[in-house]
Amino acid sequence: MANIPTAVAIHILQGLACFDTPEQVAASVKVNFGLVLTRQRIEAWHPERRAGAKLGAHWREIFYETRARLLAEVENIPIACRSYRLKVLDRVAHQAEAMGNIALAMQILEQAAREVGAEQTG
Repeated sequence: MANIPTAVAIHILQGLACFDTPEQVAASVKVNFGLVLTRQRIEAWHPERRAGAKLGAHWREIFYETRARLLAEVENIPIACRSYRLKVLDRVAHQAEAMGNIALAMQILEQAAREVGAEQTG
């Protein structure tokens, strides 16, 4: 883990803890810090991957604290709420039907049914 500034290491850990892919984190590091890091080097900072198995306790703590905060905050993201998703699907289905796009309206209805766990019949 040598030769990576602390701010970059924390940025990497936070990105990985928020379920960003190593490619996404590498791109973010390049944009924000001007450093080019490989996907493999990024993955070495992920404590749940084989490459990150020897990650120090301090870094693991940062990763898991960030992950816990993310999971606690997910309830505040509207699209994570089923009722919000159904409301949007309803609006889009009505728009599709009004435009005469019956095929799209049916796809949206099927998505809404999957959203609430309804089984398709017949």
